[in-house]
Amino acid sequence: MTSPSPTFSLRPRAFRRICFLAISLVAGGIVVDGSRCTPADPTKPVVVRGDAPLASSESAVLHIATFNIHSGRGTDRQYDLKRTAAVLSSAPDVVGLNEVRGTWDPSWSPDQASQLGSLLGMRSAFVPTERRWWHDHFGNALLTRIPIRQIHRLPLAGTRGKAFRCAVLAQFEFQQQTVQLLTVHVDSQSDREEQLRTVIALFEGLLAPAILMGDLNSTPDDPQLRQLLARPDVVDALHNEPPDARGRQHIDWILARGFRCKSGRLIANDASDHPAAVAELEILAEPGAPR
Repeated sequence: MTSPSPTFSLRPRAFRRICFLAISLVAGGIVVDGSRCTPADPTKPVVVRGDAPLASSESAVLHIATFNIHSGRGTDRQYDLKRTAAVLSSAPDVVGLNEVRGTWDPSWSPDQASQLGSLLGMRSAFVPTERRWWHDHFGNALLTRIPIRQIHRLPLAGTRGKAFRCAVLAQFEFQQQTVQLLTVHVDSQSDREEQLRTVIALFEGLLAPAILMGDLNSTPDDPQLRQLLARPDVVDALHNEPPDARGRQHIDWILARGFRCKSGRLIANDASDHPAAVAELEILAEPGAPR
């Protein structure tokens, strides 16, 4: 006679504990996966958004700016994009932004680039460098009043497994010439030197007129920058800027080739932990013309 198979049963309390443990493990896995910082997809097209009117390039002077907005968090640690926009109220033609936050769903909560574009009456393009919580959450951006012909995202090599960086290469027409604009945010730690070397090589390889601007996390005494600034065709729009009130040299830059610089300055503000940099540039009539 065959004996009945043994049965297995759990007391209600033990069953609840096992269910709780299983749910906790699954939830923990989701949290770990979502919080992990990964590089943004470099093949994803960059889209210019907004319906603000675009200006013609009939003006002889190109007004540009670059600003590390610190995610809209000011020196008082409060987030206020209206305050950020006020720093850029001088109506530049093109703005490069660093440390820009994305959004979960652009249909109901625009990324910070789109919000600033709306506040300033400019079109915007968010160029993410990092993904977190299954969306593009952090990166660079462009604001523009001039039609942008192309925007390319160029990842920069990194070894830290976080703080992913990229260079943004944009092209637009100005004064019947194609301007190459490179806006970047270079790492401040171990990858800084190699990323800066890559960015400088990119800038030097662009056909003039060309602009390099952004947070290079490098001061004027950096050996690579000194070598670049020694080139006779490179214009430093901020060459007259002294150290700040705390004696710190600037790390935000506007450099150009094929341009004459009419003016350039840093704008101190309480909207970010960085000053904004602005410049007025004129395209040289001929290569080698006086700057």
